[in-house]
Order: sequence, then structure tokens, then C-alpha cells
Amino acid sequence: MDLTIAAFGFSALLLVALVVVLVLFLRLRGHTREVEQALAEQSGSKERADMLMAVAQAVNSSLALSDVLHVALTQSGRLMGAVAGAMYLVTPGKAEMRRQSDYNLTHNARGAGRKLDEEPLRSVVTAQRPVVAPLDSEHAPGLEGGGHPTHVLVVPVQRATQLMGAMELYLPKPRQLREDQIELLQGVAAEAAMAISHAQLYQAQEENALTDELTKLPNRRALAQQFLKEMQRARRGHKPIAFAMVDLDHFKQVNDTYGHLHGDAVLAELASIISTGARESDVCARYGGEEFALVLHETNDAGARILAERIRAKVAAHTFPGGLKLTISIGVAATSEASLFTSLIERADQALYAAKMGGRNQVRVSDMKAAPSKQQQHA
Repeated sequence: MDLTIAAFGFSALLLVALVVVLVLFLRLRGHTREVEQALAEQSGSKERADMLMAVAQAVNSSLALSDVLHVALTQSGRLMGAVAGAMYLVTPGKAEMRRQSDYNLTHNARGAGRKLDEEPLRSVVTAQRPVVAPLDSEHAPGLEGGGHPTHVLVVPVQRATQLMGAMELYLPKPRQLREDQIELLQGVAAEAAMAISHAQLYQAQEENALTDELTKLPNRRALAQQFLKEMQRARRGHKPIAFAMVDLDHFKQVNDTYGHLHGDAVLAELASIISTGARESDVCARYGGEEFALVLHETNDAGARILAERIRAKVAAHTFPGGLKLTISIGVAATSEASLFTSLIERADQALYAAKMGGRNQVRVSDMKAAPSKQQQHA
């Protein structure tokens, strides 16, 4: 009897011990899950922080805008598991965007442009937050590895209320966005918007530094840069290049008689005539004062003379502000010999002097085969 009671008591104690162990195990398991979840959240937070840091560092580094956009795009795509992505920027003055960066898309992927009033971009602009939308075969771009995505996640890139562009992250299947993902994507988009804003400001400053304020033509500094590029291109292709110097005849009389404001209006109108008379491939610049210059792409002396005569005739036939009839003199130099490229400006200037001394309102072409004459001053 005592043995039976003892056995029963031992069994009861064993059962209680098993229950306690089970409870402790369950609690430990729950605690382990909490720890794992906390670690996962911490890891996710670190990953998100690292992502924002990478984009911020790209924005604040010396990277070009294209590199910054690529960093923002690929980091966002990695976060969302996108199979490809594209970054679009708003075209100034137009209700459209153009693709500026992409990854994992075919070389000639469709959809290089986006209209701001088309879906899903219109919904994104209205909501001012990321939106996932289905893609049909007509609008789905080709993937580098083959096939097409079925959905696109569109993230607006804006600063304050100004839309600057949009990221398109292409997904293999639909997905719901968590609020923390939305916030992170908006953070990346904000960094990209800052980079775009900085780039636009820098571009505007560069344009101001290289543009003549009165005529809106490239200035002498910009002309030198373009002339160097054209010389390098002509040297590589063994092509001719021409340089033309243009001077407005008797401009001092215009200023003395009508005033400098009237003279400025005349110069601005002359700049328009010269630039429209040149070809799209040519460079037209204000050289200084009443002088203008043209770098003529792949043009020999005969072609340069024809173009210069056409511009001279247009000016002579034009009526300037105040009913003025004015003329120009032009000096031209052209060659296909790379060793003579750097002397083109001097030789064109000498030809211009000859045109002025010869009676003005005419074109003179330098003989590049003749020995260069001594530099002279304009009349």
C-alpha cells in the first residue's frame, strides 16, 4: 500500500515537472520568437538606414546626376524585389517625362517617354505617394533576361509640391506596400529630388557662365570650348573645318546716333539673323562687342563662302529697329590640314580685316596655303 502511494506520488510529481518544463519551453520559444522578430526588425531597420545612407552619400558626393539616379533606382529596386527599374525626369516646359536611367531593361526598351496626364502616373501625382499598377503587354518594357514584368511600382520624385520625376520599379507579380516601405521609398525619392534640384541649379549657372546675356548666344568662352571639340572631331575624321568672323559695319555710328539701348536691340536682332542663317551643326557665338563668330562643321572654303554670303545678303536685306539698313563684313578661313586648325581664328580675323579695308559689306576667304600675314587691327 505504501509502495503504491509512493509510486502514485512520484508519478504526480513527474507529471507536474513535465507540465512545468512544457510551460517553460513554450515561454522560451515565445521569447525566442520575440528575439528573432526584434533582431529581424533591427536588421531591417539597419538595412533601410544603410540604404538611405548610400543614397544620401551619393547625393552629397561629386557623382554626376546620372550616377545618383542610378544609385537611388537600384537601391529602391533591391528593397522591393524589382526585376528592373527606370528613372524618369520631367522635361522643363512640357507635360512629359523622359527616361534618364534604367537597369535590367533591353537596350531599346519601349516607354522612353511618359505623359503626365496618363495612368498610372496621373494617379501617382494626385496621391503623391507610391502606387502599384498592372502592366499590359503594350506598355510593359522588355527585360534584359527576357520576358516582361506584370506590374509596376511608380514612386513620385518631388520636392515640396514640385514634381521632378518618377521611379518605375518593375515587379514580376502584384504586391501590397507596407507603410514603412512607402516611407522609405519616399525618403529615397526626396534624396533624388534634391540631387535633381542641385544639378538643375548647377546647369543654370553653367549656362549663365557660357551664354551672352544680350544675344543669348554662346559667349567667347563657350566658343573656345566648342571650337576645341570641333577640331578634335575633324582631326579624328580627317574632315575640313571652317571659322568665320563677322563684324557689323559702322556700329559706332548706331550707338552714337541712337544710343546704346538701340544698339543693343540691333545686336540682338543681328544675332538672330546669323544663328538662323547657320546650320544646326554649326556653332554661332558672340565674340565680343559687335563681332560674332561661326565654327562651321565639316566645311571647306567653298562651302564656307556660300554660307557666309547667304548670311551677308540676309543682313543687307533686313530692316533693323528704327528702320535702319545695316551691313556686315565677314572673314573666313577653312582647312582640312590638322596642323593648321589652331591658326583658323587668326586667319579668319585677317580675312575680316581685308573685307573691312576692301569697302565692307563683303566676304573674304583666307588663302590657307599662303604664308600668314602679320596680325592687324580692325578699322
